[in-house]
Amino acid sequence: MKNHNAPFAIRFIGFSAREINIFDATFSVEQNRPRQYYRLSADSLQEPDLYLVNADDLKALATLADMEPNNLRPVLLVGAPQVELPFATVERPIRWLKLFDALDTLIERRLIMLAKQNRANGALLNSLPERRRRERLDLDLTDPLEYERMRSKSPQSDRILVIDEQSTFRDDLAVTMADHVVPVEWVGSPEAAAEVYTQLSISVVLINPQLTRFDPYDLCSSIKQQHESTRIAVIFLIDKDFAYDHVRAQQAACDGFLSRHLDQSQILLALGKFLSLRR
Repeated sequence: MKNHNAPFAIRFIGFSAREINIFDATFSVEQNRPRQYYRLSADSLQEPDLYLVNADDLKALATLADMEPNNLRPVLLVGAPQVELPFATVERPIRWLKLFDALDTLIERRLIMLAKQNRANGALLNSLPERRRRERLDLDLTDPLEYERMRSKSPQSDRILVIDEQSTFRDDLAVTMADHVVPVEWVGSPEAAAEVYTQLSISVVLINPQLTRFDPYDLCSSIKQQHESTRIAVIFLIDKDFAYDHVRAQQAACDGFLSRHLDQSQILLALGKFLSLRR
């Protein structure tokens, strides 16, 4: 179970850049509270501990409807929704003590649910919705044949490739994936990786972007181009000091990033969106 002294991750939905900056600043100065919180980057594939949703934004509420929230995926609305919703709410203007009290209550419920359920690997996998990588359109006039041309094929079998100087992360991940019959390959350089992802069916490539003498965004783009007709996820495996370039990542079709220091259960939840995870 999550260390109760560790900060809890929040996924923000529907807030302006100005509001997000205010939240970030408030979270950073509230370091002496029993429970602490931080905002997940939009590019992070880590599953949040809870969602904070702008109730005044109809698009944010539509996004929330796709998530099927519950006590394991709690939601806190900020503002006054135009329709009645069964979620905890704090009014605007925000009273920070009330907001933190509401967050604490939702997290406590989540921790109780987690304590009761089976803690085996994969227990949450089927209960978490897939994050939508593209915006939903209200009216779709696209020719069905165009979708057929856009659709890429899934790999014939699940396999993960880790590109890192050391094999430590791969070794831990291989143990986690063993129950799901997912092989985890490892190479120490981008050059060696090309021999693997061009010859084997790969579902996910995890890249340490801080390897020397290479551009991780160029490598991501090359891998994606190599697999234009096959679905493959490319994810950066980062340390805290790495500055993820959102614009370049989008141009390279990178699927996002994960902290290499996450618990294996959190890694499994994130990778589960890109794997079939047979048991």
